[in-house]
Amino acid sequence: MYFVDRTAVVLKPTEQFLQWLKQSDDNMPDLTLAQLRTNCSVFLVPEFDQPEEVVAYFDERYQQIFEAEISGWDIPSAKWPQDMSLKAFWEFFEVEIHDMVLDMEEADIAVSPVFDNMM
Repeated sequence: MYFVDRTAVVLKPTEQFLQWLKQSDDNMPDLTLAQLRTNCSVFLVPEFDQPEEVVAYFDERYQQIFEAEISGWDIPSAKWPQDMSLKAFWEFFEVEIHDMVLDMEEADIAVSPVFDNMM
C-alpha cells in the first residue's frame, strides 16, 4: 500500500442538478438523488492544507469540470443549462474532500485524457 500525494475530491450532484437532468431528457429513468450520488466523479488534485484551497482550485477550473459532467449525460448542448457560471456550478454540485489517498497496487497508474477538450 502506498500513500499518493494527492487529495481526492468527490463531485456530488445536488437536487438542482437532478431537476435539470429530468427536464432535459424525456427518456430519463426516474432517478432519485441518492441513486445519482452512488457513482460520482472523483478528482485527484494537488495536496492542500485547507479545504478552502481545494474549493479555490475547483473555482479556477469549474468551466471544464461543469462541461465534462454535463456532457457525460449525452444531452445535446442546446439543452445544457443556459447559466453555466461559477455560481451555477456550486448550485449543481458539492464536493467531498479526502486528504488521505492510498494506492493498494504496486503497478503504475495509467494516465490518459478522459475528454480531449479538457487538456
